[in-house]
Amino acid sequence: MKTKLKPIALLLALAALTPVTFAQEAKKEEKKPAATEKAAATPEPGSIAASLRDGATFSILTKALQVTELDVTLGTKGTYTVFAPTDEAFAKLPEGALDKLLLPENKEKLRSLLLYHVIPGSFALADLKNGELKTMNGEKVEVDVKSETKEVEDSKIFKADVVATNGVIHSIDKVMVPESLDGFAGLDEE
Repeated sequence: MKTKLKPIALLLALAALTPVTFAQEAKKEEKKPAATEKAAATPEPGSIAASLRDGATFSILTKALQVTELDVTLGTKGTYTVFAPTDEAFAKLPEGALDKLLLPENKEKLRSLLLYHVIPGSFALADLKNGELKTMNGEKVEVDVKSETKEVEDSKIFKADVVATNGVIHSIDKVMVPESLDGFAGLDEE
């Protein structure tokens, strides 16, 4: 009778351990996607998002990109031209406008504002001509080329052609406001 009990005891012992093994494997599987998501949210080195994050004058823009998750888009593949407002440019916004834009309920408005600064494709300063360019938010920006300066929507481009792995960055001195946001938090005020 003892020989018959050993296989049964062994089967019962294995059956008791099986749920623990499956539970441990399930926990390992749960951890893997979180690590993958974090890696996906980290901009690729040399990308537009990484270059802005590493720049000393783009902390507000970087925060806004993270809030809207556009840092993921500008941190991976694709080719873009970004007219990047500096921290000084954001400081010129009407008082309270930036704080209001950063509220969770205004995420789509902030996203639209940021996408108004992004053009599909890569345009070096020499490529910019008088006329309009369609932005990623669907609206158009006016490019004004003068002999000494180049402007986009009355924002002067003062540092141009910062090349990234997925496009180019041009620093501008003013936050551009799309028509769709005129009147929101005083953004159409000069």
